Amino acid sequence: MKKIEVLGTGCYKCIQLEALINEVLVELGQTNVDIQRLTDERYIRKFMPIEEVPGLVIDGRLVSNNIVPSREELRKWLSSN
Repeated sequence: MKKIEVLGTGCYKCIQLEALINEVLVELGQTNVDIQRLTDERYIRKFMPIEEVPGLVIDGRLVSNNIVPSREELRKWLSSN
């Protein structure tokens, strides 16, 4: 089972990233994925500066920050993990 964490404070980019993740997972047919949106600033700072939200952590590894990745990039990351 994959564990996906969206790190952010609830800004537009954070919400957009979470929606895109859900869309790509449906496309990939992956239903056993745990997705969490984490807003705790102390937790976010373990991975990156708070100013660089949104962050995307897949299975404990930061794969992107400060951007909403393209659908293709996201598909690649979610397929390979």
